[in-house]
Amino acid sequence: MTMLKTFVYAWISYWLIVALLPVESIYPSTIEAFSLQLAFVGLVAIGYMTILNLWGSRPLPSSDHFEIPASAALIRIAILLSLVGLAALVYDKIYVQGIDYTQGLAVARQEWRELGEEREGHASSVFSVVGYLCGSAYFVATVLAITQTRLISPRERLWTLLVSFALVLANSVLTGGRSSILLFATFVVSAIIARKGLSLRRLISSRRQRQLLKALTIGAPVYVVYIFYARADANGKSALDYAIDFLPFLGLEAQEWYRQTLNGSFLSSVSAMCVLALSYLTHSFAIMAAIVDAPTEDKQIMFLEAADILYKVGLTPQPDFDWFMSGRFPSVPGALWHEFGWSGLFFGSVSLGAACGGCTVWTTLHPNRLLPLGAYVMAGSTLLLSPAFFAADSLSFPFVFGSFVMLALAGRFIHRPRYARPPAGPASHSNNAAAV
Repeated sequence: MTMLKTFVYAWISYWLIVALLPVESIYPSTIEAFSLQLAFVGLVAIGYMTILNLWGSRPLPSSDHFEIPASAALIRIAILLSLVGLAALVYDKIYVQGIDYTQGLAVARQEWRELGEEREGHASSVFSVVGYLCGSAYFVATVLAITQTRLISPRERLWTLLVSFALVLANSVLTGGRSSILLFATFVVSAIIARKGLSLRRLISSRRQRQLLKALTIGAPVYVVYIFYARADANGKSALDYAIDFLPFLGLEAQEWYRQTLNGSFLSSVSAMCVLALSYLTHSFAIMAAIVDAPTEDKQIMFLEAADILYKVGLTPQPDFDWFMSGRFPSVPGALWHEFGWSGLFFGSVSLGAACGGCTVWTTLHPNRLLPLGAYVMAGSTLLLSPAFFAADSLSFPFVFGSFVMLALAGRFIHRPRYARPPAGPASHSNNAAAV
């Protein structure tokens, strides 16, 4: 399956979930929102196919024939960097900032945010800088473990995926967020489609190991639901009341027939939390409807993390991110429309598709290099997450990019050619004799 097909299927799945959930938008412009999102998908496809047609469409590389040198060593380096980064973040948040995680993840996240506001967004310590710079390298390890089927043994692959999954959960617990889990999931999907003929059965030959990975995959959405439970508890509300009261913040409300089924039982509470979790992933549709009726603002919505990093290193003034739907997912077409209008939606969509098409061409031309592979996976992740938000605005995304660059340079250093002395043969013996 190609990147473009996966992108289209992701949007179709998103629209199906929006239609099937027992909630509805509190904003009326849903037809206009759907039309703009549909236009975005079409324009991205046009930009993508234009680049492929200009360069000549080529099949994706196969992991059987194209290998990235020193992959096993790079995986070990990436995991080591991630562990160092995690240790630095733990030290910074618990010992430097003094965040108390014993009161629950929701309380800890709120405390973390308040401390950040007091510092006006500046880094809390050098440990925080090290943690963020190194802590996302496990994304690179995951991509290599999936795509390098010949260089990485099944046992090494399984352990890499397990350790990476544990790292993404640990980092999510530290920040009390969910975007890293979403980003990690889309990286796994994009890594699989980056190489021709890959499948879970081929990557993990053992049936028991596949079942273990599937169980861990189920654990990710369970963690997301748990975060909502933790927030309900932190606000002193029952899970059911919290879910119903939180929906309007997302621009949604429960349909009347569904409200009547919520009788306060344990099952109805679990149902409400599951609906809330799915609504959280797809509420960008309602936010898009709100954006359609709102005037454009002189506020930055896209490239938030990049702007924040530039501010933290003193290169730019602190950006103003407080737009009228701050804290919600605008979707990529919603962000383009609200920030730039019609022209931004048109040129931004085509440019995004062209950039992703360029990444596809790059990885087909250089299938045995890490940086083109990383560009392909990051482009695929951006398209997969476009129904919800711009992937580059995820906290981890800029640092994942830095990890790919850093490890690509390390790979070239490890695999650099070593020039040996000329072999000692008959000619060299005769030359020595002549010299004597």
